[in-house]
Amino acid sequence: MTHGKTAGQSGVLVAILAFLLLVVPACADTVYVVRSGDSICSIVERTGVDSDALLEANGLGCDDVIHPGQELIVPGTEAADDTSSTARDVEKVEVVYVVQRGDTLSEIATAYGVSVQTIAEANGIPDPNLIRVGRRLTIPGATERANAGDGIGADNPFVRSALQYRGVPYRYAGMTTRGMDCSGLVARVLGLHGIEAPHNSRAQYELGTSVPVDELQAGDLVFFHTTRPGISHVGIYLGDSQFIHASSGGGRVKVDRLDRGYYHSRLVGARRVE
Repeated sequence: MTHGKTAGQSGVLVAILAFLLLVVPACADTVYVVRSGDSICSIVERTGVDSDALLEANGLGCDDVIHPGQELIVPGTEAADDTSSTARDVEKVEVVYVVQRGDTLSEIATAYGVSVQTIAEANGIPDPNLIRVGRRLTIPGATERANAGDGIGADNPFVRSALQYRGVPYRYAGMTTRGMDCSGLVARVLGLHGIEAPHNSRAQYELGTSVPVDELQAGDLVFFHTTRPGISHVGIYLGDSQFIHASSGGGRVKVDRLDRGYYHSRLVGARRVE
């Protein structure tokens, strides 16, 4: 870990606060939440990722400045086997999640496959119904549980990849960690697994095969009519009537339910992409 430099030194902003990640197979992305004290070079040195690949994955140029709190996608590389030093490092990483407006501890626990009590005890939260927006929560055991498939949809590669982007700001026409819209999230997730997808929810409704709503499986794409007739929104089904999507109303990538609330009556259909 590179030590922080003095505040008077400009252009130096970054060291790792935490990995926000769920482990996925070879070629998975990880996410850095950065703070003052490091640089792109130090991230490259620590992770072993190619600097050009790091810049491209985050839509950055060589002269762009990165800021504390910014999330950077670190593109994955092929792992030779599970005993590599990279694999060992990943297993030891503890997930840290920043509470977003509208989050509940139950929702966060479900997304990471741990119990509400586990998170509450690890973070000294006396009342699980009260969590402060912006608070950083340690999620102990999240990585190990993700590997074991204990979380909702945790054995599905699309789900594991999608959950990495939870909390990323909503941005129309975006598909980077600076911001993404609903179809941008889906296109990025599918792209991580070698599936080229259009950046358009109506066009994505042509992908794969149709799935009856009562036969939904983790990783299926779910489609909605929201702002206009026809397909206008898309998400990825997690299981247990939950899905993840980039919500313009919520302002971020978040988890919602299909069995009640706003999206229940607006579900149009689902597609399975394999």
